[in-house]
Amino acid sequence: MIGYYSAIVWMSIFAVVVIQISVGVSSTLTKDKKKVFNLLFSAIAISALCEWLGVMLQGSGGKTRIIHVIIKALELSIAPSIGFLISWVIELRRVKVPLIFLGVNAVLEILSGVFGFIYTVDSNSTYTHAKFYPIYIVAYLISIVYFIYVASRNMKRYQYNGIAFFAMMVVFMLTGIIVQLINSEIRIVYVVLSIASIMMYVFTLEMVMQTDNLTELINRRGYENYISHLDKECIILFFDIDNFKNANDKYGHTYGDSCLKKTGNALKTAYSKYGKCFRYGGDEFCVIITRNMQNVEKANEVFKATMEKMRSYDRKLPDVSVGFSHFYPENDSILTSIEEADKMMYDNKSRHKAL
Repeated sequence: MIGYYSAIVWMSIFAVVVIQISVGVSSTLTKDKKKVFNLLFSAIAISALCEWLGVMLQGSGGKTRIIHVIIKALELSIAPSIGFLISWVIELRRVKVPLIFLGVNAVLEILSGVFGFIYTVDSNSTYTHAKFYPIYIVAYLISIVYFIYVASRNMKRYQYNGIAFFAMMVVFMLTGIIVQLINSEIRIVYVVLSIASIMMYVFTLEMVMQTDNLTELINRRGYENYISHLDKECIILFFDIDNFKNANDKYGHTYGDSCLKKTGNALKTAYSKYGKCFRYGGDEFCVIITRNMQNVEKANEVFKATMEKMRSYDRKLPDVSVGFSHFYPENDSILTSIEEADKMMYDNKSRHKAL
């Protein structure tokens, strides 16, 4: 049993180290994202190693007791940080409160090494849970709750792409601790966390590669991938910022970028509940509505109202031309429907210029 456990632990450590090397050489991730991933994988590797060393030292005699206490204090101090680190991959903000929480937990784990209220290591170097061991369980669960909070806050940002993925992450993280609480001999917490963190890395790479850096909408690559699999009824809308080149030339590229961001935010506010929002290229955007299509008029009104509100603070903000088409997969080609929406948009743009 110990041999099997050792093999799994070292395979998990090896896997996260390999992924950590991949993070280091990645040109896709930002510097901040790399830092968080490196901290995440390091935390998992160190915690798993500490748990393994604790198992190896279990009942090994009084000479190893102090080493055993240090190892368990380190493991139980670091482990709750893993949920927070996974959360910071999604959103690296508001870290002060979690850091204070983790600091308090670390102090309690260190003090328990002396006073034995969360865990004890006896004179024979045997580790056992103490009366207040639930303090550690609560700390671990709080990190998962924080992950759920951050993930739910960012669903709109990810255009609801990650609901199933984030739900699976929560199940993974809970499964490890529940199984180990039921049977302490089945040590799978760090194996599960290793898998979850690698899944998070793959998901993050996918999102980065399909997200426009400026507007945080899905980029052209994501758009092409999405329409290639689109086989259900939908409404396609194309948007183009009127006189964008003139605004860009007159007020500068920084202002032009601001126009693109504001338009992208207005599109997400209005349409992300009903479908996907894309930056098609340049000053063109696309929205594909696949849910609650009866609400498209309502969404259009929300978009107009949002743009008007922003225009009340920024009179220079250009108007936006729109075109749409209704795609029926049994009758139409998706490309034909896209061309219809695009043509209507340019016709409306020409009318705006003529005014």
